[in-house]
Parts: sequence; C-alpha cells; structure tokens
Amino acid sequence: MKTKQTNKLWGAAFSQKPSDAMIAFTAGRDVVGIPPADQALLPYDIWVNKAHCVMLGKTGIIPKFDAAKILAGLNELEHNKTFTLDPSKEDVHTNIESWLTSKLGVDVAGKLHTARSRNDQITTDMKMYLRDQVLLCVDNSIKLTQSLLQLADAHKAVVMPGFTHHQHAMVTTFGHILAGFANMVIRDIDRFQSWFPLHNTSPLGNVVSYGTSFSIDRKMTAELLAFDGPDHNSMDAITNRWESEADLGFAVVSLMNHLSLIAETLILMATPEFGMVKLADQYSTGSSIMPQKKNPDPLEVIKGKAGFAQGQLVSLLSMGKSNFIGYNRDSQWTKYIVMDLVNECKLAPIVLGGVLETLIINTGVMEKWCHKGFIGATTVMEQIIQETHMPMREAKVIVENMVKAGSDKLDLDPKKIIACTKSYGSPGKNSMKTSLKKFKKKLSAHKAWLVRKKSDRVRGLVLLSAYIKNLIKETYEK
Repeated sequence: MKTKQTNKLWGAAFSQKPSDAMIAFTAGRDVVGIPPADQALLPYDIWVNKAHCVMLGKTGIIPKFDAAKILAGLNELEHNKTFTLDPSKEDVHTNIESWLTSKLGVDVAGKLHTARSRNDQITTDMKMYLRDQVLLCVDNSIKLTQSLLQLADAHKAVVMPGFTHHQHAMVTTFGHILAGFANMVIRDIDRFQSWFPLHNTSPLGNVVSYGTSFSIDRKMTAELLAFDGPDHNSMDAITNRWESEADLGFAVVSLMNHLSLIAETLILMATPEFGMVKLADQYSTGSSIMPQKKNPDPLEVIKGKAGFAQGQLVSLLSMGKSNFIGYNRDSQWTKYIVMDLVNECKLAPIVLGGVLETLIINTGVMEKWCHKGFIGATTVMEQIIQETHMPMREAKVIVENMVKAGSDKLDLDPKKIIACTKSYGSPGKNSMKTSLKKFKKKLSAHKAWLVRKKSDRVRGLVLLSAYIKNLIKETYEK
C-alpha cells in the first residue's frame, strides 16, 4: 500500500504554491526552534577579538609574537565549520577563549583579555550586531518602498474611494494610497538611519565602566570595528545597555505598525464584500477543513508580529528604568529581547513587498464604489463655493439637504473629481507627479546612505585584515 507524506493540510485548490520562506514566515516557531543568542554574536566576537589583539600587539601591551599567534588562531576559528558553542562554557566569549587556550596554551591565549572585560566586550558585540540589523532593516525597507512607488506610479489614475471612520469619504486613487504607504516607510528608514549618529561609537576599552591603566588605543579599535569613534565616557554605554537596543526596537515597531496598517487595508480590500484586490496564491494559505478557503495569512501574521514587537519594546524600555551606574547583570536579557524582536520582524517588508508585487487589482470594482455613498458631495460643495462665493457653512447645508433627498446630482464622474483636485499632496495629477518625484529622490538618497554604511563596514574589515597581515609578517620575519 502506497502512502503519501503530508506536509500541509491544504493546497489542492491552489494553482501556485506558496514558497517555503513564506510558509516559514507564517508558521513562526510552531515546529522550529531558535538558536542560542550568542550563536548570532560569534562572528562579531571574533571581529572584536581580532581588533583588540591587533591593538594590544601594536601598542606593545602584549608581545607581538603572542599577538600574532592569537590572531592566527582566531583566523583558524573563523573558518572552522565544525565549531559550536559549548553550553558548559557560559557564553561566546568563554567559548572562544577556551578554544584558543586549547590551541595555544594559557600562556599565550590568556593574554587576549588584557585591558578589557566582558562588559565592554559584549556591549561592543551587541552594538555591531544591532548596527547590522539596522542596515538589514533599511535594505528591506528600501525594497518595499521601491515596490510601493512603482505600483503607485502605475496606478496613479486608478480611482477608488478614500475612507474615514471605515466609511466612504472622498474620491482618491489607488496610486495616492500606495504613495502614502511609501511615505510612511520612507519615514521609517529615516528613523533607522538616526540610530547611527546616536549609537555608532565603540564601547571597547570602557572595560568595567571605569577605564584601564593600560595605554590602549581606542581610536584604532574603533576604526577597525567600523565605528565612528570611541565612546567619550566609559561608564555610559555599559550602564545603558538597553538604549541602543530600544532605539532600534522603536524603529522596528514604528515600521511594523505601518506594515500592519497596510496589511489590514489589503485584507479588507480583498474581502468579497470589497472585492477591490485579490492576493496571489503564493501569498495565501488554505484551510485544513474548508476546501474553498484562500486566506491572507501573511498579512495577518504581519499584524501579529507588530503586536509582538510592541511587547518586546516595552520590555526593553523597562530594562533601563532602574539601573545603577556600571554593569548590571539584568541587562543581559536585553540581548534576548532585541534578538527576538528583530528576528520576528526583519522579513516582514520583504513578504509584504511580495504580496504587493503579485497583487491582482480590480480597477472596475474600485471605480464602481466611487459611485456610492454620496462620495462626490464634498467636491460638489467646493464647486458651489467657488462658483457663488457663498460661505462654506451655507454651501454645506445645501449639499447636506441634497444628501438627505438622495439627489443623483452628487454622483459625479470620479475621474473628473480627481481632475478638480489641485492641492499639493493630494491625488491630483500634478500633485502626484511632484510627490512621486520627491519620494524617488528621497529613496535614492537612502540607497546612497546604505552603500556608504556598508562600505564603512567593509573598510574596517579590510583595514583589520591588513593590520593582521602586517603584524604577523613583522613578527615572523624577525
């Protein structure tokens, strides 16, 4: 008897299957666990160790010969595909030092931790991790904004109802709505970028918060780690090991709130009652019992993740409310909170972008709904005012009476309404042309910023590699 393995309890009615990535996004942690937090910090801790070791060797705090051995060991570890974190060794820092000690002996490996503590080490690791998450969020948000602006341009003349209080308000265009969504995400990108001037300084060398008697070169390590410079006060960053996390968390929450707004709008527009859009099969899921169902699960999951992120942000903020000066062990939990927050949300812009790019748009239904609910009433009132110069309050009463009487004179051609709309920022033709141009210019600036910041990161790694190569060469040539 043949048996067929069941992976999903739905999908036979779908002409195109959702991707594995989309299924994973909607499934969450139902059957997949999350790796240890310090696993994500492993590459950053190696980078920090290398920069610190180079500095120790170049300044003569430890012998160059020992620094060269440690750096060679770190290079080997970096390319070791079988290395895993040992839970008995407490954290990533201890795991790395233990591995180096097994290779080099304590007489050499034991010198790596000179002039630092785990306090400044983990704070540095986390800032580097957070910095990369900022860049990823900017990158993904730029991609979503590109999709929104392309669709806005393509549908800038497609009329549809605008809503207030979940009721028909005035005629707008689908392109105008999409451009508004793009403006929200562009503002979120601005918020992500503001993280850098606030937090892109190096904590390495702060030690336990109060510096060291060794003559360390903090400017060197800051440069090698792609920071803008060292912290100006050694106590601040270690005491406030929640703030850079919370600032990133707030930017993510703001973005997710906007994505949730977009998701809810699309969910409603896709209902049979609205019928304005339809989600492609790739971004829908089915039911385990109802054969006909095609559900907007990715959009609902975005809404759920937005709520999750808000809870995590509150947790981060609460971590900073009662710290005493210096390191406090409770701040360790900021690592878990911010990693969960970021990991749950970072792919949301990509998923939403996919939904939008494959969206089926029913322009006929959109226009049909522009002939219902007296949606032309405001424009009629404005035209009366412009032609007669009567007070606005008087004109409003006239049109209110027309609404009460059910006058068909309020059923205007929605495209003519858009043609009459002249205010800047509106769905009017000239306004949309101008605003889309400005949004695209702003997006180009964001792209250029992202390229610069990624280049800064690469520059730090290249410089570090050159320092290591020269230090090893100098040592072994002697």
